[in-house]
Amino acid sequence: MQPTSQAGAEADRLLAIAENLLEQKDLNAARDFALLAQETEPLLDGSDQIMAITDVLIASNQRINDANHHYYAILQVDINRIHDSDFVKQQYRRLALLLHPDKNKYSFSDSAFKLVAEAWSVLSDTSKKTVYDKQLLEFLKVNEGSSCENLSLWTLCPYCYYLYEYPSIYEGCCLRCQKCDRAFQVVEIPTQAMPPIVPGKEAYCCLWPYFPTGFTISDSEKMPPLPAQTTGKRGWPVNNQVS
Repeated sequence: MQPTSQAGAEADRLLAIAENLLEQKDLNAARDFALLAQETEPLLDGSDQIMAITDVLIASNQRINDANHHYYAILQVDINRIHDSDFVKQQYRRLALLLHPDKNKYSFSDSAFKLVAEAWSVLSDTSKKTVYDKQLLEFLKVNEGSSCENLSLWTLCPYCYYLYEYPSIYEGCCLRCQKCDRAFQVVEIPTQAMPPIVPGKEAYCCLWPYFPTGFTISDSEKMPPLPAQTTGKRGWPVNNQVS
């Protein structure tokens, strides 16, 4: 919708500046003027398209390694929501609609659209996403140091009592234990509740007081006998998420 008011005329002027800056690939300035145009006249066509282009291209400057962009940044998905597949899909569809070259005639819309499609091709594939998430966590650990400690958690299989360390993005997910092959829900064990390490061994002494809350079991399903020790594993779920 094209506005005809005085505010609309000012918005058109600001949008023209944004378009000119975009052609010069001054992405931050182009976004600023597109945002001003949108704030001046929310119904103005084109401001959201320019901002979508600039946001994607700016995000594409972030790489987690030589081979991969930061795909979550490209899709504007916060690190705390990367496990939310519905939200990731919603972001992809929104950006794909805004950036499709048949609809978006501004400069670099095709480049931005290709980046969004590339991100979706990885994040929509379960096996590729699992590998990518592992690489992303390693990247964050290297670049953010100790501040990334909270990006992983310890959990426990309630059937065989095997401990795992997984990325925190898997909290609440249903995964398959690599030891007993049974499905269980990832529930974080608080740091203060972690069982003590067995001296001289890469194992934990697992006692009932350390059993994490949040697991339920039916009366008809008996718990296996509690072992004296259980080993811990720093692992990543590889093709083991249960739908």
